[in-house]
Amino acid sequence: MSKLSVSVAFIITLTLTSLAFILDDPLALAFLSILPLALTIKNIKKIKWVYLLLLISLVGVLVNALMFSNKGETLFLVFGLPVRWGALIAFFKVSLKLLLIAGAGSWFISSYSPFEVARGLERELGLPKGVSFSVAYAFRLMPLLARDFKEIQDMRVQRGRRKIPLTPMDLASMLTPLLRVGYERAFWAGVAVELKGFRLRRVKHEFKLFYRNGYLQDFSAEGAR
Repeated sequence: MSKLSVSVAFIITLTLTSLAFILDDPLALAFLSILPLALTIKNIKKIKWVYLLLLISLVGVLVNALMFSNKGETLFLVFGLPVRWGALIAFFKVSLKLLLIAGAGSWFISSYSPFEVARGLERELGLPKGVSFSVAYAFRLMPLLARDFKEIQDMRVQRGRRKIPLTPMDLASMLTPLLRVGYERAFWAGVAVELKGFRLRRVKHEFKLFYRNGYLQDFSAEGAR
């Protein structure tokens, strides 16, 4: 089975992500999540950090649900705090939305290299080079962020703290250095590509004629310079 073109896969990923924000039916969200999850099983080691971040984000989802949607009949108590039906429903819906986004994104990430993404978005969809480069760079940056996250976890363990964040303060203490390192890396990467003449890059169109079987055939190709 041939691999989908980058443009088609990108549109599918955007569609699934948009549906995650639009749909509110748990059954529909769960159904749409099945296919991308099934397609990423064989590459689970490559994108396991996506689902690790998803699990961590569920802590914030639960806190948000308890603060703003904790209404209705009380189901049970957690450390003396009543958990009501509304909080459980809100947590379940938002978790499914995040699962659909993570599944669609991990499928796209595991299917193409950053170079294929940049070339496909620019040539097939005609996106500006700045947009295609930003998307491709984000894909390249994700494994680096996963590595930084693991290093932060190891440092927390060495300092006698929890490896997995369980409170908002734990989450903030892990995300702050992660975002700071990511910002510094993105800033200097932008400086580097500008020094290499990124703004001067243009798309070159080439047209070639071939004589075959008594007919002239026109083949066109595009290349970046």
